[in-house]
Amino acid sequence: MAQKKPVPVRISRKESQARTRDRLIAVGRTHFLRDGLSGATAEQIAEEAGFTRGALYANFAGKEDLFLAVIQSSVDAELANLRTILHSGQPPRERLRLLRESFGNLSINQEWVLLEAELQTHALRYPAIREAFRRHLQRRIMDAAELLRETSRDLGHGLRATPEQIAMVMGSLLQGMAVRLAVLQQDPQEMRDLAMKCFDLFLVEPPEASSDA
Repeated sequence: MAQKKPVPVRISRKESQARTRDRLIAVGRTHFLRDGLSGATAEQIAEEAGFTRGALYANFAGKEDLFLAVIQSSVDAELANLRTILHSGQPPRERLRLLRESFGNLSINQEWVLLEAELQTHALRYPAIREAFRRHLQRRIMDAAELLRETSRDLGHGLRATPEQIAMVMGSLLQGMAVRLAVLQQDPQEMRDLAMKCFDLFLVEPPEASSDA
């Protein structure tokens, strides 16, 4: 009995575009980390991803827009990881410990800070990039602020400033520490411990936790 040929799975145009964007972001990340924003080219990224240059520009306004998408994908992954910890169902103290350690780990992540440092330099020089970067930073602050609200609500800790203010300070702190780690070649563990101590300063322990201490 002849076997039936498999029926090709049809995907929607939206799904196809999402796959194309994801592929371009993945390849773009490799190129940007290796060559920087200035050294990477749209043509090379598109070719390695298996698309035409036109396909890249159909999904992104340009190389800088793809660069922003690469950074945002890293930020989204970090936030997803933190939310997984927050909603893991473990005891509050354990979740807080894991969140604290994750924050410390971000301070020694050299990969993302190299990308962001170059993007900031371009944003200061070119108004068009500056506006896109401004929107990117605003989204990051809002996303981090929402995570802080969830953390405060779920774990019962107060915040020493508004979520937006803390998110802005946290982001600046992490980037500054990562840059200094790369330039000054300081001990990563020392920087990580310092970041976790700073994390503690943003939170206020619940009354029952303070009375038990």
